[in-house]
Amino acid sequence: MIRRAYLRMGRLRDRLGPLWWYTLLGFSVNRMGDAVNVFIGLYLVPRLLPGEDLGALLPLMTIGAVFSTPLALLLLPVGKFLSVFAARAQPGKVRALLEDALVLAGLYAVIMTAALLWQGDALLVRLHVADARILWPVAGFAILVCIEPIVSAALRALQQFKPMLGAGLIAPYVRLAGMLVLLVPLGALGYLLAQFATQSFGVLFGLAVLYRFLRKAGPRVSYRPHAREMLAFALPLVALTLVGRIQGPIETMVIRHRLPTVDSAGYYYAFMLGNIPGYFTGAMLPFLWPILSDRFERGQQTEGLLIQSMLFNLVLGTVFVALFALVMPWFFALPGPWRPYGAYAGFVWQAALIGTLKTAQTFYTSHEMACRRFTYMRYLIPLILIECAVLYALPGWAALRPWLPATLWNWVAARYQPSLQGFVTIMLLANAAFTGGMLVEWFVRSRREGNHSR
Repeated sequence: MIRRAYLRMGRLRDRLGPLWWYTLLGFSVNRMGDAVNVFIGLYLVPRLLPGEDLGALLPLMTIGAVFSTPLALLLLPVGKFLSVFAARAQPGKVRALLEDALVLAGLYAVIMTAALLWQGDALLVRLHVADARILWPVAGFAILVCIEPIVSAALRALQQFKPMLGAGLIAPYVRLAGMLVLLVPLGALGYLLAQFATQSFGVLFGLAVLYRFLRKAGPRVSYRPHAREMLAFALPLVALTLVGRIQGPIETMVIRHRLPTVDSAGYYYAFMLGNIPGYFTGAMLPFLWPILSDRFERGQQTEGLLIQSMLFNLVLGTVFVALFALVMPWFFALPGPWRPYGAYAGFVWQAALIGTLKTAQTFYTSHEMACRRFTYMRYLIPLILIECAVLYALPGWAALRPWLPATLWNWVAARYQPSLQGFVTIMLLANAAFTGGMLVEWFVRSRREGNHSR
């Protein structure tokens, strides 16, 4: 019977293909973990953490991405060329590139941590945080931001999908244990320490898997002959990486910095609930890029997987957006720590729509980078810069009065006041423009390729 079940599973895997097979496994393995995360985010944290601290959590966890930007630029080609060398069966080059990247990340993390602890008081003032001890887990997140992308890129490039699923199964329970132990005595600091412990577990688990690979990889083989190829891949990504590292923190910090703390706490609930569609589409993300990259390097077709992933995300996201618009007013009326924030129920479907659009962008850019195409940057980078400029400039419009024509300044001042709905609307419109541009580019290229094939 066991043999028969194993054969059936093998036939199902062959029929689904690697992307959908591992997506199905990831979805199945992580459902209890998702339930744990929802419990932590929507009940445990708001129950045990003062409301004025809730809105500071999102920016505190993302700010490390800004400080690690120079390292991210240096390591741009690492993920792709780990995949390239793995597809070409060159483990010695994989070993050399992975070891060099980890050493560089470790050295940079030490320097960045010292700088962050030295200048961190100004950051805490902007986030309305008084506990200076919070700088330590923030510095820890900054270190993880340096190392985690290399570890995850290596695991994906080597297609170590089973260990990735194992880490995803265990991590939510590590997080829950940390929250239960640390939230009450330490508050926001305890939350950040528990998050840091969870992410550290994932990184250490991945490093252990990679260590086993390195022991079998044989001696180092220089990847210097590929330096020009790596540079050609990385250069187009520099500008996008820079604006991406600016965009995320601005989207989270502007709400906390420019609005009352009740607004940032309300948006915390909207963000956590709006992330639920990502529990489904996120099951595909870790496996899509390495499979696309491997297929491209072997000369195989990739367009079909892009179509499947985009449709899966957009259809599922649309269903959840409609569902949230209908049920969230009722949900926020239920007894629980979210009840005082019932006025923010309408932001949940908007956060879900933003998340769905961002996932669609990630699917598309993953496909294009795997295929070494970067034309989407021509419109994406200017649009992101416009979004960031608008989000950052409008709340401080009064300070721009001496530098702008009086007619323009008065026209904007009469029509705009900083508000949560205003910020969310800007993010919605911006992400709709980003995704729309990618769909137009995809359609035009498909038409052009179809005409050439006739």
